[in-house]
Amino acid sequence: MKNTLIYGMHWKSQERAIKKLEEENIINIKVWIGKRKYHDINIGKFRQGDLVKKSYSGLNQTIYRKIYNSSLPIFLDMFYRNPSQYIRSYQETINLYNYLFDYISQLLEDNQIELLLFYNLPHFGADYLLTVIAKELNIKMILMYQSLTANRFHYITDLDDFGSFETALTKFEYPYQRINFENKKIQFYMKNINLKYKSCHYNLFITLRRYIFRRSSRMEFLGVIKNYKDCLQFKKNYLKFAIDKVDFSQKFIYFPLQLQPELTTSTLGGIYSDQLLAIEKLSTFIPENWKIYVKENPKQLNKYREKYFFKRLSLLNNVEYIKKDVNSFELIKHCQFVATISGTAGFEAITSDKCCIIFGMAWYQKFNGIFKYSEDLIFEDIINFKIDKKKLEDDYNKFLEKTAEGIVDNGYIRNFKEYDEEENILYLTNSLTKIITGSLYV
Repeated sequence: MKNTLIYGMHWKSQERAIKKLEEENIINIKVWIGKRKYHDINIGKFRQGDLVKKSYSGLNQTIYRKIYNSSLPIFLDMFYRNPSQYIRSYQETINLYNYLFDYISQLLEDNQIELLLFYNLPHFGADYLLTVIAKELNIKMILMYQSLTANRFHYITDLDDFGSFETALTKFEYPYQRINFENKKIQFYMKNINLKYKSCHYNLFITLRRYIFRRSSRMEFLGVIKNYKDCLQFKKNYLKFAIDKVDFSQKFIYFPLQLQPELTTSTLGGIYSDQLLAIEKLSTFIPENWKIYVKENPKQLNKYREKYFFKRLSLLNNVEYIKKDVNSFELIKHCQFVATISGTAGFEAITSDKCCIIFGMAWYQKFNGIFKYSEDLIFEDIINFKIDKKKLEDDYNKFLEKTAEGIVDNGYIRNFKEYDEEENILYLTNSLTKIITGSLYV
């Protein structure tokens, strides 16, 4: 039984499953960062750094020197999603990073934490710093991430292992699945999206309402004004640069931009959380007579799409910026291959007989037809590669063996029609028991 810090797991069936694990002496809960009043630390305040600390501990300075340069850029990128960060200075964010570093170090030390249990991959900044410090202290961790396969979740014990899942030692039975290579479906989270550009006045109204009524994580008033100005600027640039008529006779790579800020780029993208960097790399990788069709994400608003995004984009003569409402499946159908940071378009590509280059970490990165970008990647290797459908199907089923039963992210309940709260408690209890008592935690 390990002294455990729980991060999240605060809605009904998750919480009851965690309590069952404690009752059965699988874990010893020392700290719970969650949303309930009786949890030790409020998860919203933790993410914002709004924490009470009485004195400086000075712990883990050797670790600080080791991780500072590598963790700070990722922390900054993740923390930018925090509404209060919209107008905070760089220097003040450095102060916050250091405040959190000492707070987390003391939290782990005082409670003699031996295991971290995360309901999701870290993507807010503070949670990422927690995992980085814990890793350097050799504290075990289980990081979960809901799968697109209904009622299944991924788990890893090292963030760098996402997509490879070599640290997922406990396997789970799952019936052999056939891949439908013919019919493509829109993912549940992309349905019923209004593709027309929303009025900036409407967005201002929504932001003001949140400013007035939201008790935590609300944007500063100056941030509300900045958000409105950025919205106007983005709308202007979007309408100026985005095209809706695509030349499918042209040889092209399809690059669908991912929604930002999101963990799919800030956590899984590495340096390619800057998606334009990936596009710039591609622009020098392809032949002169080819194009890159960069489609804007249907959900994207003005964040990460400010003035210099479009200045950089306009420098690339072989890139076309495509409107949100151009059909993604048509672009996959007519492209030579797809490129993405970690998006599901990569899986949609290989199941449509098109290869894909990924720049970050993706759950399907070990599948047949996927190429990980590097400076040594050879163009001809991609265009000459033929996808083996049987091998791809086997890869997919091998991957499913490393997904556990249960829903750890309540946003995915609507992806599982048979969802039942009581059954989910059993799924999570059984899955987590098997994982925690696996070979790494004996």
